[in-house]
Amino acid sequence: MRELYTAVKNELRCVDFSAIWPGFQPIAFALVGKDQVYLEEGEIPLGDRFWANTAIKYEGKPLATWCVDNPKDEDVQMLASNIVHEMFHAFQNAVWKNDGANEFALMSYPDDLTAYRIKAAENRFLAQAYTKNDPVVLADFISLRKSRAKLLGDIINEEYLSETGEGTAEYAGLCALAQLNPKKCEKYVNEHHIGKLNNPGEMLFSVRHMSYFTGAVLCLALKKLGVNFYHCLNESRAVFDVLEDRDNISEAFDKYFAEKKGKFDDFLADGTTTIEKNAKITGFDPMNMWRMGDQIFCAHFINLDGESIAGPVVLDMVAGSEREVGSVVLSG
Repeated sequence: MRELYTAVKNELRCVDFSAIWPGFQPIAFALVGKDQVYLEEGEIPLGDRFWANTAIKYEGKPLATWCVDNPKDEDVQMLASNIVHEMFHAFQNAVWKNDGANEFALMSYPDDLTAYRIKAAENRFLAQAYTKNDPVVLADFISLRKSRAKLLGDIINEEYLSETGEGTAEYAGLCALAQLNPKKCEKYVNEHHIGKLNNPGEMLFSVRHMSYFTGAVLCLALKKLGVNFYHCLNESRAVFDVLEDRDNISEAFDKYFAEKKGKFDDFLADGTTTIEKNAKITGFDPMNMWRMGDQIFCAHFINLDGESIAGPVVLDMVAGSEREVGSVVLSG
């Protein structure tokens, strides 16, 4: 185990921590065996403080810990990457004002099949955004996620925080691996992370578990696309919040709605005459008609009970009716 510790230490010396995240610096680490804990200065008996892969306080200072069952089975570079993950948690603990995700709230994540279907689709968009380096696909991912957020409400904020806590730490570990062995990192990301996003199986329903993958790949995709997502972790926001203004579908919808409303406003502003007309639509041009509430704007023409009326014209429909017209609004 001591040889493994030294090998990992040598790998970590080759990592530029500040290039991973501004302000990120290495800390001490320990390898936890079955009976002993291996530290820089020597070994100590295994106690109840060393029970997980995590970041703890040891003698007043942060310490990254990783459990090793069999040193001979370990890939030194992968182990170094995992330890950087835990070191990043210590970095988060030191600077992050937010307490992170409420784990008990995450356990109450709604068992909503529609929400999970959307989540599966958005995960595939996220995978494509990374593999294809495509900003349009990333925007589609953002739009789809916002739709799920409206469906779920505030609970999704806990998912965002989990994604920020675990996802950024996973990202940090992957960045370290990319520095040590770029080909190994690319292979690992494609097989492990992208693979899980595309085919998560039952893991899809473990929101916290999936946040490791979605958070890491989101950061990797943004880095590839040149989007600056590095925010001070002492800010009370999630990584996804950085992308609030990148929803191109939302922007396109706002433009479309404004233009549609403008057709009605412009027509009605020029002076109109309203004629009572209890009739049914019998002929129409669907490519040049727009409906808002119980009014339909017809740009070219409309046929009512066999009578053709040249456009532009606005129809006042019987409330809730598809074809029943109550009156016709003519220009002039």
